[in-house]
Amino acid sequence: MLIKFFGHYTKFSYQDVLTPFSSNYNLMLLISFLIAVFIFVLGSMNNPKQNEKLLKVIVFTIVALEVSRQIWAISMGNYLWSEMLPLHLCGIQIFLMPLMIKTKLPLLRNFVYLTAFPGALAALLFNETVFYKYPVFHFQSIQTFIIHTLIMMVPIFLMVFDGFRPKLKYILPSTGLLALLAVFDGFVNVITGGNYLFIASAPADTPIAWVADVTGWPGYIPVMIVIVVIIWLILVVPFTIVEKFNTPLTSADYKFKKQRR
Repeated sequence: MLIKFFGHYTKFSYQDVLTPFSSNYNLMLLISFLIAVFIFVLGSMNNPKQNEKLLKVIVFTIVALEVSRQIWAISMGNYLWSEMLPLHLCGIQIFLMPLMIKTKLPLLRNFVYLTAFPGALAALLFNETVFYKYPVFHFQSIQTFIIHTLIMMVPIFLMVFDGFRPKLKYILPSTGLLALLAVFDGFVNVITGGNYLFIASAPADTPIAWVADVTGWPGYIPVMIVIVVIIWLILVVPFTIVEKFNTPLTSADYKFKKQRR
């Protein structure tokens, strides 16, 4: 039992694997939602100093979960360079988020918001990592849902409890950073035979695959870039409009003052 819990899908024939929006998959989504609610409730009861520590705990947990995944992959004795490296949008957060907390650079905060939130949400809804590979009670399944839930919560936590607001001026430099990552991942894909950032092929049962069915490869890549920029604009423009009309959202400081009364 324990061997199968940690086994790789290439070594075992798993029954009842997770499939898109099956009952087991929906159960994992529900658990992810409850984890997110718990973090939100906990943050609402804390003061700013406590929430600063809580954010560090969340980021540390994200890093620890990815490290545990790497240890698991290495322990199998056949490390798959083509799929285990943390080079997808969510994987790179183990580098970006600690650096963001350390430096507090606005560009990093905006880039984390633009990549972590939609990337983790997409990974929760269309999880190529576990689809048709693992059952619900497996290390990879549990690790995947927990880590993506925490990654998605970090930018939300920053907005609600730290007063962070994304800026339109950071979309262009963020696009440049994403392009650099895509070029790097492209080289890694050639060397390892992997599909990091889904550049080499479109993952099945995802919106990327739906686009690829129409455009083919590599036609879906520029289309996805346009879609990503549109999503980023949707995530940022409402804050810009609110700021322009001088109707700021309730600040985190105001909330914390109310909490301490």
